[in-house]
Amino acid sequence: MKFLIIAGFANSLVGFRKPFIIALLNRGLEVHVAAPELLENQTITSELKALGAIPHSVSMQRTGLNPAADTKTLFSLYALMKKIKPDYMMGYTIKPVIYGTLAAWLARVPKRFALITGLGFAFTGEGNKRKRVRAIAQGLYRTALRHCQVVFFQNHDDEALFHELNIVSSQTRTCVVSGSGVDVDEFNVVPIVTDEPLRFLLI
Repeated sequence: MKFLIIAGFANSLVGFRKPFIIALLNRGLEVHVAAPELLENQTITSELKALGAIPHSVSMQRTGLNPAADTKTLFSLYALMKKIKPDYMMGYTIKPVIYGTLAAWLARVPKRFALITGLGFAFTGEGNKRKRVRAIAQGLYRTALRHCQVVFFQNHDDEALFHELNIVSSQTRTCVVSGSGVDVDEFNVVPIVTDEPLRFLLI
């Protein structure tokens, strides 16, 4: 059985999805991972291969609403899925969710999942331009998510908003998970030894 994970940023596959990839591999699945310019990133590619995952590059602009570029993304993902024939597919962040799910539906991938990690740029801010972006994003989400077996959220507020805006239909199963988590063995607590006053910056 093959599982394809689609990301919008190559580093996030190791930074946020490594335990998930390991869990899938431990279940005996063949795990494929795809992101823009992934194969050009030798550090991330080597770490993914060391885990046992199979990396792929796909055409994707992380931001912007360029119809030609987004169409290219859709066909790039479709071609990848026709090639590797995954049994399961999961995308996270807006473009992997939208175009990954639509490509998986067109390629007849049996099980399709989406992970909504947050609302992001498309749902924030004011102004006419931002409202148009929001309307487009909501329409694309609505079209894609109706082809998912399960839509995962990382908080209850986002799940409620997607239902309120009818982005997720009542027929689609949703599930809230407790965020991406932090590996406390890898990021363990250490004492701060300094005579200087501590300064903390939150961005």
